[in-house]
Amino acid sequence: MNRAFRTIWNSEFFRNVATLISGTSLAQAFSVVIYIVLAKIYTEEDFGVFGLYMSILNITVIFSTAKYELAILLPKSEKESVNLLGLSALISVGISILLLLILIPANSLICRWLGSDQISTWLYFIPLSTLLVGWFTSFRNYSNRQKKYKLIAGANIGQSVSNSLVKLGLGFLIAGAAGLIFGVIFGQLVGILVFFAVHWRFKGASAGWIKWSEMKRLARKYSLFPRYNMWQGLINNLSGAFPVFILSSYFSTGMAGFYTFGYMILYRPVNLVANAFYQVMFQRFVEKKHENRPLHPEVLLYLKRTTQVILLPFIVSGIFFPEIFVFIFGNEWMEAGRYAQIILPWIFMVCLVMPLTFIPDLYKKQRVAMIIDAIKLVARLGGLMVGVIMENVYIGLALYSGLSAIIIVYNLFWYLKLVKTLPPADEQLIPIERNE
Repeated sequence: MNRAFRTIWNSEFFRNVATLISGTSLAQAFSVVIYIVLAKIYTEEDFGVFGLYMSILNITVIFSTAKYELAILLPKSEKESVNLLGLSALISVGISILLLLILIPANSLICRWLGSDQISTWLYFIPLSTLLVGWFTSFRNYSNRQKKYKLIAGANIGQSVSNSLVKLGLGFLIAGAAGLIFGVIFGQLVGILVFFAVHWRFKGASAGWIKWSEMKRLARKYSLFPRYNMWQGLINNLSGAFPVFILSSYFSTGMAGFYTFGYMILYRPVNLVANAFYQVMFQRFVEKKHENRPLHPEVLLYLKRTTQVILLPFIVSGIFFPEIFVFIFGNEWMEAGRYAQIILPWIFMVCLVMPLTFIPDLYKKQRVAMIIDAIKLVARLGGLMVGVIMENVYIGLALYSGLSAIIIVYNLFWYLKLVKTLPPADEQLIPIERNE
């Protein structure tokens, strides 16, 4: 057994995953501790407004780079990669300006759709956050290409810790959701500065490679990203935002706040681990693809080991979530614990399957993947609307969670079939980040 663990640890794959997880885990643990205090100084309505802000942001960021940031890993030429980085950053600026021009006249209409006047002021900060997220993901993918996993971990730590500290500090000084939202914006800025400082120090001369003509050429070469990946990302993120939008519009901002709080406490550590595996596995599987090496054995090994690690903690926490939330955050957050308990099956499947969501792209099966995602969107919306019709938020969330989990299970079996029966496509890869 000890020999097996040493073998696992000595592998480059798990060392890279551990590098991404280890330092960031400390930041996430710090964030959870901070949330114990945040639960005392912010109300469920504050978290409801914050949830609306983040849900809108998760949709606008899909357009922030037109998904060209995903192409940064693909070229063999370093110059092409740098120009794709410049292209992504430039598109982020243009999209953010366009968003601001749209949000100014549409502010009141959006507030009516969401059933919340409290979000009005914060809509004007969406373009800024969209810009920062676009730059952050672009630099992160460029760092992933160069296997700078310590840098990625450092940027994640800087982002998470600064985010939490601002939320905590402003929570005592400013009423409402201001601290929560400004914390996110400041954390995004810090993460970008970490990337920029390191890359400018070691790769500053590479900025001279960026040419307008080259960016236009690469935009045409990788045009499938805005034509395809961007819209599939919109489907995924829109369906993921449905609970907050529906709860705010048909129930109350407070219920949306309970969901946001429970979801964030549950999803943040899951997202940390899943994204670390995603980044390393995508880079690793691209190499295997070019070497014509089989993927099926490694996928099975990943599923076996991951299930062994996460199954028991999910079962135990799922049984006692309401009590855990009461013990840690106070009686007023028991409802958030119930919501987290309901969505646990979905989150479990996300944790297990999300690192494999690039597999359809390796096999040029993006059209099928998009159809499945569209079905998932309709199913999720239908489940929530049943809860609205029955005036029961628990039924709506249970259907949302259950249908999401079932479709992700279907995806998993499909992924296994692909890696077992088909050789990877030799044409241009089109990786798509999915949050399932």
